[in-house]
This record gives sequence, structure tokens and C-alpha cells, in this order.
Amino acid sequence: MECARAGAHVILNCRRSVQLADQAAAEIVQLGVRADILVADVGCPQDRSRLIEQACQSGVPDALVNCAGADTLTTELRHASFSEKLTALLRTDVEGTVELSRALGRRMQEAGHGVILTIGWDQSDRGMEGDSGELFSAVKNAVMGFSRSLAVSLAPAVRVNCIAPGWIRTAWGENASEYWQQRVLRETPLQRWGEPRDIACMARFLLSDEAGWVTGQVLNVNGGAVR
Repeated sequence: MECARAGAHVILNCRRSVQLADQAAAEIVQLGVRADILVADVGCPQDRSRLIEQACQSGVPDALVNCAGADTLTTELRHASFSEKLTALLRTDVEGTVELSRALGRRMQEAGHGVILTIGWDQSDRGMEGDSGELFSAVKNAVMGFSRSLAVSLAPAVRVNCIAPGWIRTAWGENASEYWQQRVLRETPLQRWGEPRDIACMARFLLSDEAGWVTGQVLNVNGGAVR
């Protein structure tokens, strides 16, 4: 939505949430810009190839935001084994990010311009206890390291950066127990949950020409948490 407010033609990708994508597209159109919806599973190689081809039908996009991720906290995957969760996260968060970024990044490089954003996790490089901490650290560290290397590969034509969110009030955060509510406040100097818009605003900046000398960076957007 932040990109649409800045005047961008937005291509939305979803796997199953077509109704929510339709709602988002309708809101974007009300801002006076175009919105398209492409239905594809980022964790599926065939869908990724089709997604790239469809996204480039009218020319190479100026930007790619890799924010797809397997939800192992609030969907049916929360009941899966550690191994099953790891497989889902690797397919979507790592393989999806790597292959989409490389494929579209090469096209951007040939076109002479482009920006790619990926999503990491601020606790990946310092660790968090428990199964989820281990899973997300393994997966998001891979994304963060890849993003730094891709930035070197695609420079100077294409910029690549990674946003590492802290505690964001997603569906899990909205229903988290009192323990987690208090832990978030304790670990975050700004004394609140982050909101999705906090990440969206940073993404809009990094996609803009104002961030034209920023590449190869992993930027924590986490209210100052340093635990």
C-alpha cells in the first residue's frame, strides 16, 4: 500500500488468499494507480517460473519485494513436526527468495535498473531459544547472507537490501500470551510492538531514489532491540 501511495503500479502475489488480495487491490485502485494480482505458490518451482514470466509481460518491473513466508505459527503448520516446518520454510522463505531474486535480478541487470528487497529477522544473528527460534534463525540468516552477496553480484545496476523486522504485531502477535506481550515490551526500547506499516514505510524508502546509495545492507527495524 505504501508503494501505491507513492504512485507505483503494484503487482500482488498470493497463494490462496485471493479474497484478501482482491481487497488490497481495490484499495490500491482507489489511490489512482494500477493493481494486478498473480496467484502463485512461491514455494513451488513451476509457480515461480510462471510468476516471473507473468510479472514481466509488460516489461521488467522496477522493484521486487520478497515478503512471502511459510506461516508455522498460526496455520495448520503449527501442528507439524520440526522437520516438516523446516522443509516448508526452506521452500518458501529461502528457495523462493533466492530463485525469484536471481531470476528477476538478472532481468533488471540487463535493463540497467532495479531494486530488490528481502525479509530477514533481527534475532537471527543473536539467537532465540526454542524450536521457532532455531527454525527462523537458520532460514532468515540464509536470506540475509544471500541478500548481501546478491547485492555485489548485481551492482551497480540493481540495489539489493534486506529488512530485518523485530517484534511485529502480525496474526500471531495479536493473540500472543501475556508472557509474550510483556517480553516484547521488555526487549524493545520503544516499548511497543512494531506494526506492519513500520516495515512498509522502511520498504518504501529503500525502494525509492532517496536510498540510491544504499545496497547490500541488512537493516533492523525493531524499535531498538539489541538483546
